Amino acid sequence: MIRFTIDYPKAFAKEYGLNAYYAGLHWSVRKKRADAWHWRVRAALKEQNIRPRVFQKPVRITFWWDDRLDIDNHAIAAKCTVDALKGCLLADDSRRYVRAVEHRFWDKKCIGVEIEEISKEEMR
Repeated sequence: MIRFTIDYPKAFAKEYGLNAYYAGLHWSVRKKRADAWHWRVRAALKEQNIRPRVFQKPVRITFWWDDRLDIDNHAIAAKCTVDALKGCLLADDSRRYVRAVEHRFWDKKCIGVEIEEISKEEMR
């Protein structure tokens, strides 16, 4: 299991909330924001001394949020995080490797991420 945290950027809800994407952002703005998020995730891993170690078995990724967004409004930030983990902690983000994504709230003023291998029974 690997756990790490990501600091919130200043305009998190405005830039990474799902509602912002429904507003019709130009593809180049979405790309710029995704690239910035990928950098943020990789920097968090480096700061927390989490070395690349690609999980070979299927995993569950759990996110903990502490912001004002509705729980289902975190899809973009979660997707950008998972994409940033490809090649570093995840071989790929296909269903072969990522079998579940969960979202929860906590009171820690940052985003929590946990990657955990799951058993064959849990894959059913």
